[in-house]
Amino acid sequence: MTACRPRSLCMHSFFFLLGYLLYAVLFAVLGSLVSRVEDVQPAITPVMMLVVAAFMIAMFGLNAPESAFVTGASFVPFFAPMLMFLRIGLVSVPGWEVALCLVLLVATIVLLIYFGAKVYRGGVLMYGRMNIFKDIKQAIQLTKK
Repeated sequence: MTACRPRSLCMHSFFFLLGYLLYAVLFAVLGSLVSRVEDVQPAITPVMMLVVAAFMIAMFGLNAPESAFVTGASFVPFFAPMLMFLRIGLVSVPGWEVALCLVLLVATIVLLIYFGAKVYRGGVLMYGRMNIFKDIKQAIQLTKK
C-alpha cells in the first residue's frame, strides 16, 4: 500500500466537493422543471448520461491515464471530477492543469446557479401560481354543477 500524498488528498477533496455541487445544481435545476414524480426520470436522463460517460472515460483512463483523450476530457467540467480523481491518483498532473480544471469547474457551477435561479423563478414560481388559479377555477366550476 502506498502512502497518500497530502496534495493528492487535498485535490481529491476539492474535486469531490465541486463535482458534488455541480451535479447537485444540475439535478436541482432539472427538478424545478417537473411538477410530477413521473416526470423526474425523463428530465434527469441527460445528466445521468453525462455521469455514465464520465465513468466510462474514467474506466478507459485506468489503462491510459496520460492519453490525449483522457487529458482533454478532464478539462470538460462535467467530466473533470471523475477524471481528475483518476489522473491525480495515477500520474503526476501539472499544477496548471489542476488549476485550470478547478477554475472551469467553479465557473460552470456559478453559471449553472445563475441559470438555475432564472429557470426556478420562471418555471416553478410562475407555474405554481398558474396551477393555483387553475385549481381554484376548477373548484368553482365543480360547485356550480
